[in-house]
Amino acid sequence: MKAITTVFFLIVVSGTALGQTAGIFRLHLANEPANIDPHQQKSSVSSYLLQALYRNIFRYDDSKGLIPDLGESCKRDGALVLVCKLKKDLKWSDGSVLNAQDFLKSYQRILDPKNNSPRADLLFKIKNAPAIYKGQKKIESLGITAPDAFTLRFELEEKDPDFEYILSSLLLSPIKNTESPGPDAKKLITNGPYKITEWIPGQKIVLGSNSAYANGNPTKRPPVEMLFISEDSVALQLYEKNQLSFLRRLPTLYVPKFKKRADFLWLPVIRFDYFGFGPALKDHPKIREALALSLNYPEMQKIYSSEGTPGCPGVPRSWIDEDLCYKMDVKKAKAAWSEDKSKPMDLKLMYSSQGGDDHRRGTEWMQSQWKQNLGFDMQIMLRENKVYLSELQQNPPAIFRKGVAPDRPTCLAVLETFADWSPENYIQMKDPEFQSNLKALGESSSESEKKKLCTQGIKYLTDRFWIIPTGSIHFAMLAKTNFKGWKINSMNQLDLSALEFIQK
Repeated sequence: MKAITTVFFLIVVSGTALGQTAGIFRLHLANEPANIDPHQQKSSVSSYLLQALYRNIFRYDDSKGLIPDLGESCKRDGALVLVCKLKKDLKWSDGSVLNAQDFLKSYQRILDPKNNSPRADLLFKIKNAPAIYKGQKKIESLGITAPDAFTLRFELEEKDPDFEYILSSLLLSPIKNTESPGPDAKKLITNGPYKITEWIPGQKIVLGSNSAYANGNPTKRPPVEMLFISEDSVALQLYEKNQLSFLRRLPTLYVPKFKKRADFLWLPVIRFDYFGFGPALKDHPKIREALALSLNYPEMQKIYSSEGTPGCPGVPRSWIDEDLCYKMDVKKAKAAWSEDKSKPMDLKLMYSSQGGDDHRRGTEWMQSQWKQNLGFDMQIMLRENKVYLSELQQNPPAIFRKGVAPDRPTCLAVLETFADWSPENYIQMKDPEFQSNLKALGESSSESEKKKLCTQGIKYLTDRFWIIPTGSIHFAMLAKTNFKGWKINSMNQLDLSALEFIQK
């Protein structure tokens, strides 16, 4: 609440502190970032900020696929070797040269066991990477080398057709230094289109153009301000008063009212959001089945104003061979519920405050459905996002809501969430059959085979009622029309490199 109170006080009481300033692109973050090291990110809270500060070899475009960013090109040399060339004029925001050694040092840093990088698993297909991360081999044995200042050579342990996509992840971006959030963050040296010029704790981050990043419009990029506002309703008020230029999330309750406006955006995103069943229900498949089949999914769809039907997987339909949707069947649900004679009665449904009002309304609706159709009073627990993630990792509740924003636009990236080695496998499923399917998917280069294996993987999760998928997701956003050049893709990656203010 500190960020909301501070910002709201500045606007309402002083009246001028956040008045519309021509040429400043303002947006908001749900929370003040607690960490701005891309190698230490545990959630997507800071993603818009990091996307402005850092880049990698590629970036992803919805229509063009992978586009060279800091890289020039990558070519396969057989099934297990990838050779990438970097652009030769790369520089850090301080003007120093950025080269292949910077990438190599960052990869080594991510895999160093003492750094405990949350997403080191992104590099686990590289030769010796898992063993290095476990402290079993020395960093010098890593299958990444820099033959010269502009070349990186990756040697894989097994086939990975997805590997080029991994090289677009900001979580693997090269870094030159680290700084803590706060006033000293302006000392951070970046390689993306922006750099931090000011950080006012509890209020905002101010960004200035990084002229050393040549892509986009280096000389025309306007200043950017990121305010810390956790309440969607407060952010909407600021947007309507022209004190925000971009509203990253419009609550679905307001979609019917705003959807015909010129500044309304309806963005289909690649996500795999779901309600998961934790360890407490591992040995209670009938309880999981009852909870999944006792929900009126079309009614749930109306609550979220969504195009995708809850109960269906959120992946693009083109990724799978058949519809894999739950259908409400109260009779079957009641039978399954009564069949379990040792059901735990203290079940709790937990969700994060980061989901805003939409998640609150959705979980309360599910609570009422289970009361109505199963006669069961489900307890609901709300947690601040950092606390929520900690509980998921240490002691997952019986039921939890989780949004999965895959690090690349592939089915493999989605299903790896539930791999036995994944730090985000909160349902704690460890099954050889699923792992075998996942391995086959990771090695396949045939599109038809990928579709078959993707279908099998998702079907494994839904047939055994490990999850309740929430359907395909669209983000409702608002954006002022006096800025152009910015792009946002289906991965919810905001590219401000070509941002430009239009004087009207």
